[in-house]
Amino acid sequence: MEDSFTTLFQQSVKASAKSSAAESWKAKVLGIVLFPIVVPALLIGAAISIPLAQIMRVKQRRDEARFANQMKVAGRFMDWAELKSAMGAGKGTVIGEYRSMKGPFRLWWTPEDIPKTSPYACGKEASKEWTEMESQKFFRWCYSRFTKPEDGLARLVVVPEEERKRLTKTLSGARYEKPTMRPGVSERWLRGSGLYES
Repeated sequence: MEDSFTTLFQQSVKASAKSSAAESWKAKVLGIVLFPIVVPALLIGAAISIPLAQIMRVKQRRDEARFANQMKVAGRFMDWAELKSAMGAGKGTVIGEYRSMKGPFRLWWTPEDIPKTSPYACGKEASKEWTEMESQKFFRWCYSRFTKPEDGLARLVVVPEEERKRLTKTLSGARYEKPTMRPGVSERWLRGSGLYES
């Protein structure tokens, strides 16, 4: 009885080794066949994505310049010197708005003290404790009250190119809120809710 079990076990191991060798051979052949197709496709994809990314950056810059012009016409624009003066006097709140992970980033200023007037928890301390729903409520409130292009109260600040690298340091002493659009809040959702129209 023991011999038959050992024999069956050995036969099973041999069959498994043969099937894995056959699968290994098939994988090698498949790799050899697909290699000349996949590698050029990846190179072509990379060659296309680099200029496409540049085109998208140029388009985004152009769109942001057009948006800044709309805010100037609407009387909702503040130049950098005005912002630094307001921050130096401790007036108002600076709002950093991230439209998505890829940008654009917009800087706004409002004379209001957002931590005092917000019906939702905000600020650096609250951001550690935020749940997804609370952050969405704060974002929607900031958007509808301050940064909505049609009727928000905040003024857009265009950051000069030479100041961009020092922006974090410059804003460190100011009252600064970042109602960031989090992964759970997509622009599509905001468009559907009527809160976002750009």
